[in-house]
Amino acid sequence: MLPGVIVLLLIVVAAVISVAKSKAKAKMLAFSAFGASTLISFVMLAAASGEKPISFVLGAAPWNISIAVGPLEAFMACLFTGVGFLIIWASLSMIEHDVEEKRIPLYYTLMCLLIATLCGVVFFDNVVNVFVFIEVSSFAAAGIVIIKNQPENLRAGLKYLALSILGSGFVLMGLVIFYSITGSLSISGIHAGLLSNFAHNEGSVLYALAFISIGVSFKSALFPCHIWLPDAHGTAPSPSSAVLSSLVLKAYIIFYIKMLYGAVGYNFLSHDAALAKLLVVIMVLGAVAMLAGSVMAILQTDIKRMIAYSSVAQIGYIFMGLGLGNKLGLYAAIYHVLAHAVTKAALFLVAGSIIEQTHNRRLDKMAGLGYQMPITMTIFTVGALSMVGIPLFIGFNSKWNFAVGIMDSQKFSLMVVLAVSSLLNALYYLPMVVRAFFGKDAMEIAEKKVRLERPVRDLMPIIILACLVIVIAAFSSPVSSLIYSGIAGIW
Repeated sequence: MLPGVIVLLLIVVAAVISVAKSKAKAKMLAFSAFGASTLISFVMLAAASGEKPISFVLGAAPWNISIAVGPLEAFMACLFTGVGFLIIWASLSMIEHDVEEKRIPLYYTLMCLLIATLCGVVFFDNVVNVFVFIEVSSFAAAGIVIIKNQPENLRAGLKYLALSILGSGFVLMGLVIFYSITGSLSISGIHAGLLSNFAHNEGSVLYALAFISIGVSFKSALFPCHIWLPDAHGTAPSPSSAVLSSLVLKAYIIFYIKMLYGAVGYNFLSHDAALAKLLVVIMVLGAVAMLAGSVMAILQTDIKRMIAYSSVAQIGYIFMGLGLGNKLGLYAAIYHVLAHAVTKAALFLVAGSIIEQTHNRRLDKMAGLGYQMPITMTIFTVGALSMVGIPLFIGFNSKWNFAVGIMDSQKFSLMVVLAVSSLLNALYYLPMVVRAFFGKDAMEIAEKKVRLERPVRDLMPIIILACLVIVIAAFSSPVSSLIYSGIAGIW
């Protein structure tokens, strides 16, 4: 039972690390567990690509344990464990900079537990099971922020936890309404129940989906429910920021996609006037977030807060795609989940490397950094060009997909939003690249020949992430096939 093996493996390793309380053992166990989980995830992906999804049910409905893993869920498991593995690998040489030595075993305990719960969120079909994993993931995510043991981290972690719990409350209300309508707690069962009960419960379905939309907006930091994100991502240890931005937000979005298109279904969303208006609201909020997140990023002077606000904009892209209400928009949204995950993980890890080596977070004091840390800044440049949407990088593929989805939906005004958002992305990413490699100040620093680069062996996982940004862009057909297979399973 491959999905259960991944979740159980990471939870067991988390328990063992917490008991062992050894820094060296914690690193070794976490690294090994993530490596094994990544291999199992790819095996599961091959198994789930068949005609029938991997399924497992223990107990009688509705209060049972139910797993249903198709291509979409297996794809996300590969993303969670694969990118998580690279982040854990990078953290082995970085974590002492941010976390006290005695807290390192706890840190890796929380990281293993967090990724296990993210996998659980996408694996389980019973929404009660999903809700339990959502709640545990919230506490684990807050823990990897607070663990830095600074006053600003405590404030940021508690703010995140409070708003995340608020979001969970809205999600729970929506799930309770769906249960009252259908008598089922499984995503597939809710859909089957709505087929026979929707006509008499249109208003209730709208309220249920609206509550879940609000809850997921808080948990995934959709503008204007993003207020916890800059503080949490900006103050957390850099590996934590990478996990929070690239992975944690995405698990809740995939759950939302399954509720939208799996539980409710495209036919109801497209033919019911009230639900269609809800999709429009989601699309508009996504479009606003694309612009607002970028504007706020431009105003930042701290590198990690700039990247954090960029995540607000990128989450907006995903919700805009979901709100388009067509297959191409959904495909673009899921593809962007991947594009943002690999790119933003690389950018946050680069930011951590810069802060560790230079003891500086200010963007205006990074002139000449391209000569002091050439490999690190080359990786940053790759990530920046991808975020802007330059061809040959995965971000370009992603924005092209959104453009195609917008044209298919005939909501042409969104093309302007897409273009303006890309321009705003360039206004806060490219100046740092220019400052690092060009200009009078950069040349003066280059002449001093001061090298601050970390060893290549320590940078290797970040280099791999940068390579993925290019390789996936060049060879995206297998990824596209997987995503379309996943969409076929829930559409």
